[in-house]
Amino acid sequence: MSRDAWLSIDFEDIAHDFRREHGVDPDGPVREDALFAAYEAIETFLRADLAGVRLTFFTTGIVAAKCPGIVAEIAGDGHEIACHYHFHDPCRLDPPDVFDANLARAIDALETASGQRVLGFRAPRFSLTAADVGHFRVLERRLAYDSSLNAAFAAEAEAMRRALGLERLALFPMAREKASRLLPPVKTGGSYLKLLPGSVTIRAMEMAAAAGLRPMVYLHPYEFVADRSFQVAMRDMQGMPRGRRLYWALRQAQWHSVGNRSVMNKLRRIAAAWRLAGPMRGLLES
Repeated sequence: MSRDAWLSIDFEDIAHDFRREHGVDPDGPVREDALFAAYEAIETFLRADLAGVRLTFFTTGIVAAKCPGIVAEIAGDGHEIACHYHFHDPCRLDPPDVFDANLARAIDALETASGQRVLGFRAPRFSLTAADVGHFRVLERRLAYDSSLNAAFAAEAEAMRRALGLERLALFPMAREKASRLLPPVKTGGSYLKLLPGSVTIRAMEMAAAAGLRPMVYLHPYEFVADRSFQVAMRDMQGMPRGRRLYWALRQAQWHSVGNRSVMNKLRRIAAAWRLAGPMRGLLES
């Protein structure tokens, strides 16, 4: 069995996305300093602890449009720039024609900033399903691969491919495995990796490989830091009832601090068990 695995970053400004979703300064700037600091933490860790492996950064178009310098730096360091939609919205809620326009807008911003051709896509929040035929037809026309779907085994992924009627677009789904009898099925990354023991993620990766899937791990820039630099303060949540402001302050505290300091140690454990194989565009060659 191959011992290759793929690590990718969903590169977004969660503070900008939060403000937009909740109507708090939706057209405001991205947190450029926080993005650069988080990327520096990622890059330093990759070079010092993971043998300098290069990754795929699924990046929102709004980051490229408002902060092209960070996208240029990531690309200049040899990483792949892929698309994470324009805004960090659940894109299946957009009709296919709106999805197409937003996708084109994002690809243009990303390619302009990076100097790379964008080949891949991952929907924010994994918000596409095998029922979204029109969206996948748009993706097949514009891109080479997609990593938006979740699957437990290869036959499930192939069934989704047939249901979508795809001919050219490659599907690289994220594993969703029942890695512990005490837990629901988990994905290999994000809060699952951050909050659960590292052994759960490694077990899920083993199960994915045994089921014929490519083991993949995904993370976000704010999970590599614990300084709450992406957090939106309660005083900035204007217009929300106080109870909602308190709720979202607590949720953000979880996103931006709880378990963040464990992420790098867990990645070291994963890298000891698996060979991190580089950008996902390399999968197109196989």
